[in-house]
Amino acid sequence: MLPKRFAVRHTSKQAGPSPIFPRSKSILSVLVLLILCVIVCCSALFAQSNNSSQKTEGVIQKAIAQFERSPLRTLSLGSGIYMFSGDGGNVVAVADDSSTLLIDSGIESRAAELDAAVFEATHRPITRLINTHSHFDHTGGNALFGSAGVTIIAQRNVKARLSSEQDVPFIDLHDGPYPNQALPSLTYADNLTLEQGSEQLRLAHFGAAHTDGDTIVFLEPANVVILSDIFSEPFYPIIDFTSGGSLQGIIDSIDQVLSASNEQTRYVPGHGPLATRADLQAYRNMLVTIRDRITTLVRSGKTMDQVVAAQPTKDFDAKWGTGYVDGNVFAKMAYASIAGH
Repeated sequence: MLPKRFAVRHTSKQAGPSPIFPRSKSILSVLVLLILCVIVCCSALFAQSNNSSQKTEGVIQKAIAQFERSPLRTLSLGSGIYMFSGDGGNVVAVADDSSTLLIDSGIESRAAELDAAVFEATHRPITRLINTHSHFDHTGGNALFGSAGVTIIAQRNVKARLSSEQDVPFIDLHDGPYPNQALPSLTYADNLTLEQGSEQLRLAHFGAAHTDGDTIVFLEPANVVILSDIFSEPFYPIIDFTSGGSLQGIIDSIDQVLSASNEQTRYVPGHGPLATRADLQAYRNMLVTIRDRITTLVRSGKTMDQVVAAQPTKDFDAKWGTGYVDGNVFAKMAYASIAGH
């Protein structure tokens, strides 16, 4: 007879249930838990990645994507004047018998494409370039044209901005400094008059508006006004208050333009199609209404988050909030401009 301890052990093994089934259940449970953990982790990683993507897809990122993929279009305004759109801010070329004067230079990655399009339209070399302000989508071609000997002209604050780093809050713009060949070599303070064939170009700086270096160009006798980013049609503007821009300054500059133009004037916005006086007036009225609403909220002690929550742009968003600056972003910029921080 076997010793009792072995006998009991052997008897117990035979009498009890087979150990295969509980062990399989345990393994199955572990596998289920592992699969659930993997699913949860993957979901969390996907959500984190998605949130990160949403955070980085800011105003400038959306703008660059649009500028890179939009076709470059040419519109003749008559009398040797052309408007180019698609590769950043709108560009205007004015040709005479021997040369072309360019107003703004688009984004850097498409500067050569713009150069070719301008020559195809005017059949004249570019000899002068006006920068309406310092932002990358209007100065990106500066290095290309400056290296070719083109004279770059701008309000004097533009040279200072391009010579240093630029950081614009709320839109995640980080730019500069630009190389020497991309900097303006001819600057002015308040007014400058140029001649290009039969056209007279009056360059006016009415004070800080979109930035502290805005130039508005009046073309006569063509009766065309280039406002650059002081006017976007039909989009909310960017207010670069870190470089001196302000909502009130934009409104003041528009008032000056309206006073100096008429019903027949054609207006070239910084972004969007060629506009009429009615378009510019509607844009001004929108800005004034939003300014007044936010000013009231600021005076009542509301914070930026509370102002945004109040939706002061809500009834304008369907028209003006369809670009890369939505109503919430514009409300934040307007608040910072009005509240002074």
